[in-house]
Amino acid sequence: MGNKGTAKEKRASPLFLLWIVLLAGAVGALYASDRFRSGTPLQAEGREIQASPAASPQPNRAPFPVRGAPAAPVTIEEFSDFQCPYCARSVSTVKQILEDYPGRVRWIFRHFPVFDSHPNAPAIHLVAIAAGEQGRFWEMHDLLFENRDHVARDDIFGYARRLNLDMKRFEASLGDRKLVARIETDYNEAVERGVRATPTFFINGRKVEGAIPYPLFKREIESALAESKGAAPSRRP
Repeated sequence: MGNKGTAKEKRASPLFLLWIVLLAGAVGALYASDRFRSGTPLQAEGREIQASPAASPQPNRAPFPVRGAPAAPVTIEEFSDFQCPYCARSVSTVKQILEDYPGRVRWIFRHFPVFDSHPNAPAIHLVAIAAGEQGRFWEMHDLLFENRDHVARDDIFGYARRLNLDMKRFEASLGDRKLVARIETDYNEAVERGVRATPTFFINGRKVEGAIPYPLFKREIESALAESKGAAPSRRP
């Protein structure tokens, strides 16, 4: 197991805040270029599961994208980076969880681009948010993770057309600073809650860090379901 990626252990750094301020105006220029630069991945596959008593599941409210049953007793809240290979790996795991626990689990996506190693990640997150303005966040989420190495301008606008987005509205959203602020909000909250690597999940408030395999993820879900029913959880090693 390699070293985990780390985030700044404080509120968003001045570098990130500057990036956020400039992002909305610069994203069009980025997509006018032939291809984004590729960052060196900082994240590594994690196996760590930590209790997080101060954390609590987030309510189902905008602007957090939610997949699954809105009133489910178990919430998977994920802080993720669209350029992280381990985040990409975890997508199929969480999808399988939703399929295996219909009506009992919901998945909330939070933005945590690790900009030190993925300088273009914030712009890619903005693409997903812009698609979400037209109700297609999760579809774009899946396309971006499935095509992490294909994020040139033609690729991105091709995904938007594939999703039948209003292209003028989509392009306008890419320059909307109000949407950029959502990335900053998620990033700041993640740092305050001790997120250091991606992916990091909070399952009903319990911190689970890394792209853990399905059996371990399922065990966490079973424990959360038992706790939601007032039963004593089982956490066999």
